[in-house]
Amino acid sequence: MELFSENEVKRILTLSVGGTEDKFICSHTIHGSYTNRNAILYAATQESPMRLVQLALEETHLWVKVNKRRDDLEWRRLARSQAERWSPPVNGSIKCNVHANWRNSMLHCGAAWIARDSSSLVKFHAREAFTCSASKLIAELRCIIWVLHSVRDLHFDQICIASDHKDTIAAISSPNQWPRYRFLLEEINHLSQSFSMVSFKEENISANLIVRDIAKSVLRDGRFQSYLAMGGPAWLPERLHREATYNS
Repeated sequence: MELFSENEVKRILTLSVGGTEDKFICSHTIHGSYTNRNAILYAATQESPMRLVQLALEETHLWVKVNKRRDDLEWRRLARSQAERWSPPVNGSIKCNVHANWRNSMLHCGAAWIARDSSSLVKFHAREAFTCSASKLIAELRCIIWVLHSVRDLHFDQICIASDHKDTIAAISSPNQWPRYRFLLEEINHLSQSFSMVSFKEENISANLIVRDIAKSVLRDGRFQSYLAMGGPAWLPERLHREATYNS
């Protein structure tokens, strides 16, 4: 007993073979053929061979659609992961990641910055404890002023200041829209003129974790003594090396 007519066999043989989709069709058709043969032997019933091919095609298209969606999601996840990593500055400039660890208006504030070059090499890092600030934004702006003073004294000429606090970057970029903080913003503008190039960038939190940890150590561990040191902190070498490796 034949499962397929001569014309049906010719049509199946015209299908291209080699791709994942084709292998799926062939596998499904063979499986369907055995199922159909069993139906003939044990139930005396037979499903149309063309119906088997149609079902195989439908399931193949569904399989491809589902896996394409999965691949698209994986690609977007990878792209987002790449975007959230720390990225080095342009050649010849220094990138300073900064953070102010503000809890409330009654407590001191821990602040830190870490400066790296285009090769991801840590040049300096620093930690400071500030007196109480009325808001998170004020604490961040005071931190930026402190950083600008520090890098100017170190004779850096081209710098990028990166903060994960959105309002801080927005206020510096459009000071007229933040009149309440005019005094601090004017000081930042004045200090910025000391450099041949200075830019302010909003950083993802995931790309700012090292400096956040340094700033948090002020209140968490009672490290109220300020310092400036060459290189990176001795207690975070692995993470610094990992970030440098990601961007080498």
